[in-house]
Amino acid sequence: MIGLALEAGGVKGFSHIATLKVFEMCNAKVDVIAGSSAGAIVGALYSLYGDADQVYDEFSKNVISFLKGKAIKSSVPMFEFVMRKALITLDDYYEFFKALFGKTKFSELRTKLIVVAFDCEEYQSVVIDEGFIVDAVLASCTVPGVFEPTYIGGSKVLDGGVLSPLPTEELKELGADKIVASIFEEEIPDYQTQFELLSTIDTIKGREILEEELKLADFVFSYPVEVEWSEFEKHEQVYTDAMKVAMDRRDQFENFIRR
Repeated sequence: MIGLALEAGGVKGFSHIATLKVFEMCNAKVDVIAGSSAGAIVGALYSLYGDADQVYDEFSKNVISFLKGKAIKSSVPMFEFVMRKALITLDDYYEFFKALFGKTKFSELRTKLIVVAFDCEEYQSVVIDEGFIVDAVLASCTVPGVFEPTYIGGSKVLDGGVLSPLPTEELKELGADKIVASIFEEEIPDYQTQFELLSTIDTIKGREILEEELKLADFVFSYPVEVEWSEFEKHEQVYTDAMKVAMDRRDQFENFIRR
Protein backbone atom coordinates (compact mmCIF):
# COMPACT_ATOMS: atom_id res chain seq x y z
CA MET A 1 0.00 0.00 0.00
CA ILE A 2 1.42 3.36 -1.07
CA GLY A 3 0.43 6.36 1.03
CA LEU A 4 0.91 10.02 0.15
CA ALA A 5 1.14 12.65 2.90
CA LEU A 6 0.53 16.28 1.90
CA GLU A 7 1.73 19.07 4.20
CA ALA A 8 -0.37 22.01 5.36
CA GLY A 9 0.67 25.38 3.96
CA GLY A 10 -1.95 27.58 2.30
CA VAL A 11 -1.00 28.56 -1.26
CA LYS A 12 2.12 26.42 -0.92
CA GLY A 13 -0.23 23.49 -1.35
CA PHE A 14 -0.14 24.07 -5.10
CA SER A 15 3.29 22.42 -4.93
CA HIS A 16 1.60 19.12 -4.09
CA ILE A 17 0.05 19.04 -7.55
CA ALA A 18 3.57 18.70 -8.97
CA THR A 19 4.05 15.62 -6.80
CA LEU A 20 0.85 14.14 -8.19
CA LYS A 21 2.02 14.88 -11.74
CA VAL A 22 5.16 12.83 -11.15
CA PHE A 23 3.04 9.96 -9.82
CA GLU A 24 1.12 10.02 -13.08
CA MET A 25 4.23 10.29 -15.26
CA CYS A 26 5.68 7.23 -13.55
CA ASN A 27 2.38 5.32 -13.75
CA ALA A 28 2.49 5.01 -9.98
CA LYS A 29 -0.77 4.49 -8.13
CA VAL A 30 -1.37 6.07 -4.76
CA ASP A 31 -3.62 3.92 -2.58
CA VAL A 32 -4.40 6.42 0.17
CA ILE A 33 -3.87 10.17 0.57
CA ALA A 34 -3.62 11.97 3.91
CA GLY A 35 -3.68 15.75 4.05
CA SER A 36 -3.83 18.64 6.46
CA SER A 37 -5.21 22.07 5.54
CA ALA A 38 -4.12 22.89 1.95
CA GLY A 39 -2.87 19.32 1.71
CA ALA A 40 -6.42 18.20 2.44
CA ILE A 41 -7.75 20.40 -0.39
CA VAL A 42 -5.33 18.98 -2.96
CA GLY A 43 -5.71 15.43 -1.65
CA ALA A 44 -9.49 15.62 -1.76
CA LEU A 45 -9.50 17.03 -5.29
CA TYR A 46 -7.18 14.27 -6.53
CA SER A 47 -9.19 11.60 -4.75
CA LEU A 48 -12.26 12.99 -6.49
CA TYR A 49 -10.93 13.44 -10.04
CA GLY A 50 -7.83 11.24 -10.27
CA ASP A 51 -6.13 13.76 -12.56
CA ALA A 52 -3.45 16.25 -11.48
CA ASP A 53 -4.20 18.74 -14.26
CA GLN A 54 -7.85 18.84 -13.27
CA VAL A 55 -6.84 19.37 -9.65
CA TYR A 56 -4.85 22.43 -10.69
CA ASP A 57 -7.65 23.74 -12.89
CA GLU A 58 -10.32 23.37 -10.20
CA PHE A 59 -8.18 24.74 -7.37
CA SER A 60 -6.84 27.73 -9.33
CA LYS A 61 -10.22 28.56 -10.86
CA ASN A 62 -11.82 28.77 -7.44
CA VAL A 63 -8.91 30.68 -5.95
CA ILE A 64 -9.36 33.32 -8.64
CA SER A 65 -13.13 33.39 -8.31
CA PHE A 66 -13.48 33.45 -4.54
CA LEU A 67 -10.24 34.62 -2.99
CA LYS A 68 -8.95 37.32 -5.30
CA GLY A 69 -10.90 40.07 -3.61
CA LYS A 70 -10.57 38.67 -0.11
CA ALA A 71 -6.92 38.94 0.80
CA ILE A 72 -5.92 37.15 4.00
CA LYS A 73 -3.33 38.99 6.05
CA SER A 74 -0.53 36.72 7.24
CA SER A 75 0.43 39.27 9.90
CA VAL A 76 -1.90 41.63 11.73
CA PRO A 77 -1.65 43.87 14.78
CA MET A 78 -1.68 41.96 18.07
CA PHE A 79 -4.74 43.83 19.34
CA GLU A 80 -6.85 42.30 16.59
CA PHE A 81 -6.01 38.81 17.83
CA VAL A 82 -6.72 39.84 21.40
CA MET A 83 -10.00 41.65 20.79
CA ARG A 84 -11.55 39.47 18.10
CA LYS A 85 -12.61 35.82 18.18
CA ALA A 86 -11.42 35.38 14.60
CA LEU A 87 -10.36 37.63 11.74
CA ILE A 88 -12.63 35.91 9.22
CA THR A 89 -15.94 34.12 9.68
CA LEU A 90 -16.37 30.76 8.02
CA ASP A 91 -19.43 32.05 6.19
CA ASP A 92 -17.07 34.18 4.08
CA TYR A 93 -15.25 31.12 2.80
CA TYR A 94 -17.72 28.25 2.96
CA GLU A 95 -18.80 28.96 -0.61
CA PHE A 96 -15.21 28.41 -1.76
CA PHE A 97 -15.16 24.87 -0.38
CA LYS A 98 -18.71 24.19 -1.52
CA ALA A 99 -17.77 25.15 -5.08
CA LEU A 100 -14.87 22.69 -4.96
CA PHE A 101 -16.64 19.67 -3.48
CA GLY A 102 -20.39 20.25 -3.54
CA LYS A 103 -22.19 17.40 -1.76
CA THR A 104 -19.58 14.74 -2.52
CA LYS A 105 -19.08 12.15 0.23
CA PHE A 106 -15.96 10.19 1.13
CA SER A 107 -17.68 7.03 -0.11
CA GLU A 108 -17.82 8.48 -3.64
CA LEU A 109 -14.07 9.15 -4.02
CA ARG A 110 -11.83 7.29 -6.47
CA THR A 111 -8.93 7.10 -3.99
CA LYS A 112 -9.13 6.58 -0.24
CA LEU A 113 -8.69 9.87 1.61
CA ILE A 114 -8.11 10.81 5.22
CA VAL A 115 -8.39 14.43 6.31
CA VAL A 116 -6.72 15.58 9.52
CA ALA A 117 -8.02 18.32 11.83
CA PHE A 118 -7.27 19.43 15.40
CA ASP A 119 -9.79 18.68 18.14
CA CYS A 120 -9.95 21.78 20.36
CA GLU A 121 -11.58 19.88 23.21
CA GLU A 122 -9.35 16.80 23.34
CA TYR A 123 -6.21 18.69 22.24
CA GLN A 124 -5.26 16.07 19.69
CA SER A 125 -5.36 15.44 15.97
CA VAL A 126 -8.44 13.74 14.62
CA VAL A 127 -8.88 11.78 11.39
CA ILE A 128 -11.97 12.43 9.29
CA ASP A 129 -12.78 9.80 6.66
CA GLU A 130 -16.54 9.78 6.36
CA GLY A 131 -19.37 12.17 5.67
CA PHE A 132 -19.27 15.16 3.32
CA ILE A 133 -15.90 16.20 1.90
CA VAL A 134 -16.72 19.90 2.17
CA ASP A 135 -17.18 19.68 5.96
CA ALA A 136 -13.97 17.72 6.50
CA VAL A 137 -11.75 19.91 4.34
CA LEU A 138 -13.22 23.13 5.71
CA ALA A 139 -12.46 21.88 9.23
CA SER A 140 -8.89 21.03 8.30
CA CYS A 141 -8.34 24.51 6.84
CA THR A 142 -9.48 26.66 9.76
CA VAL A 143 -6.20 28.41 10.58
CA PRO A 144 -6.15 29.37 14.29
CA GLY A 145 -6.71 33.06 14.91
CA VAL A 146 -7.62 33.69 11.28
CA PHE A 147 -10.77 31.59 10.90
CA GLU A 148 -13.29 30.79 13.58
CA PRO A 149 -13.42 27.09 14.57
CA THR A 150 -16.01 24.77 13.05
CA TYR A 151 -17.61 21.59 14.32
CA ILE A 152 -17.26 17.95 13.28
CA GLY A 153 -19.28 15.30 15.08
CA GLY A 154 -20.13 17.77 17.81
CA SER A 155 -16.48 18.65 18.52
CA LYS A 156 -14.92 22.05 17.92
CA VAL A 157 -12.03 21.66 15.46
CA LEU A 158 -9.28 23.73 13.86
CA ASP A 159 -6.59 23.42 11.19
CA GLY A 160 -5.01 19.98 10.93
CA GLY A 161 -1.58 21.60 10.76
CA VAL A 162 -1.74 22.47 14.47
CA LEU A 163 -0.38 19.06 15.48
CA SER A 164 -0.17 17.10 12.22
CA PRO A 165 1.14 19.31 9.43
CA LEU A 166 2.34 16.17 7.62
CA PRO A 167 0.08 13.20 8.49
CA THR A 168 2.53 10.33 8.00
CA GLU A 169 1.67 8.69 11.32
CA GLU A 170 -1.95 8.47 10.27
CA LEU A 171 -0.89 6.69 7.06
CA LYS A 172 1.32 4.27 8.99
CA GLU A 173 -1.55 3.42 11.35
CA LEU A 174 -3.72 2.77 8.30
CA GLY A 175 -1.21 0.18 7.07
CA ALA A 176 0.76 2.01 4.36
CA ASP A 177 3.90 0.08 3.38
CA LYS A 178 5.55 2.96 1.52
CA ILE A 179 4.95 6.57 2.48
CA VAL A 180 5.70 9.45 0.12
CA ALA A 181 5.77 12.94 1.66
CA SER A 182 5.27 16.24 -0.14
CA ILE A 183 6.61 19.17 1.92
CA PHE A 184 7.95 22.71 1.75
CA GLU A 185 11.37 24.09 2.66
CA GLU A 186 10.96 27.16 4.86
CA GLU A 187 13.50 29.52 6.33
CA ILE A 188 13.11 30.50 9.97
CA PRO A 189 11.96 34.13 9.75
CA ASP A 190 13.92 36.98 11.29
CA TYR A 191 12.24 39.09 13.94
CA GLN A 192 12.50 42.62 15.25
CA THR A 193 9.43 42.93 17.43
CA GLN A 194 8.07 40.70 20.17
CA PHE A 195 5.08 39.88 17.99
CA GLU A 196 7.38 38.75 15.18
CA LEU A 197 9.31 36.69 17.73
CA LEU A 198 6.12 34.78 18.52
CA SER A 199 5.76 33.97 14.83
CA THR A 200 9.38 32.80 14.65
CA ILE A 201 8.91 30.56 17.67
CA ASP A 202 5.77 29.09 16.11
CA THR A 203 7.76 28.31 12.95
CA ILE A 204 10.44 26.54 14.99
CA LYS A 205 7.83 24.46 16.80
CA GLY A 206 6.24 23.53 13.49
CA ARG A 207 9.60 22.47 12.08
CA GLU A 208 10.22 20.20 15.08
CA ILE A 209 6.86 18.50 14.57
CA LEU A 210 7.54 18.14 10.85
CA GLU A 211 10.94 16.54 11.44
CA GLU A 212 9.33 13.88 13.62
CA GLU A 213 6.68 13.16 11.02
CA LEU A 214 9.31 12.94 8.26
CA LYS A 215 10.96 10.02 10.05
CA LEU A 216 8.10 7.84 8.83
CA ALA A 217 8.45 8.90 5.19
CA ASP A 218 10.26 6.66 2.70
CA PHE A 219 10.52 9.23 -0.09
CA VAL A 220 10.24 13.02 0.08
CA PHE A 221 9.44 15.73 -2.43
CA SER A 222 10.70 18.95 -0.85
CA TYR A 223 9.85 22.30 -2.41
CA PRO A 224 11.63 25.61 -1.61
CA VAL A 225 8.64 27.95 -1.56
CA GLU A 226 9.34 31.60 -0.75
CA VAL A 227 5.82 32.94 -0.28
CA GLU A 228 3.55 33.58 2.66
CA TRP A 229 0.84 30.96 3.09
CA SER A 230 -1.84 33.57 2.36
CA GLU A 231 -0.45 34.90 -0.96
CA PHE A 232 -2.88 32.98 -3.16
CA GLU A 233 -2.37 35.41 -6.01
CA LYS A 234 1.01 33.68 -6.49
CA HIS A 235 -0.44 30.18 -6.91
CA GLU A 236 0.58 29.84 -10.57
CA GLN A 237 4.24 30.62 -9.83
CA VAL A 238 4.24 28.27 -6.85
CA TYR A 239 3.07 25.43 -9.08
CA THR A 240 5.47 26.26 -11.93
CA ASP A 241 8.47 26.35 -9.60
CA ALA A 242 7.40 23.11 -7.95
CA MET A 243 7.18 21.30 -11.29
CA LYS A 244 10.85 22.06 -11.96
CA VAL A 245 11.83 20.53 -8.63
CA ALA A 246 9.54 17.54 -9.08
CA MET A 247 10.92 16.76 -12.53
CA ASP A 248 14.45 16.74 -11.13
CA ARG A 249 13.30 14.04 -8.71
CA ARG A 250 11.36 12.00 -11.25
CA ASP A 251 14.00 9.36 -12.00
CA GLN A 252 14.77 8.81 -8.32
CA PHE A 253 11.09 8.49 -7.55
CA GLU A 254 10.54 6.01 -10.36
CA ASN A 255 13.39 3.85 -9.05
CA PHE A 256 11.95 4.03 -5.56
CA ILE A 257 8.45 3.10 -6.64
CA ARG A 258 9.64 0.14 -8.71
CA ARG A 259 11.62 -1.46 -5.89
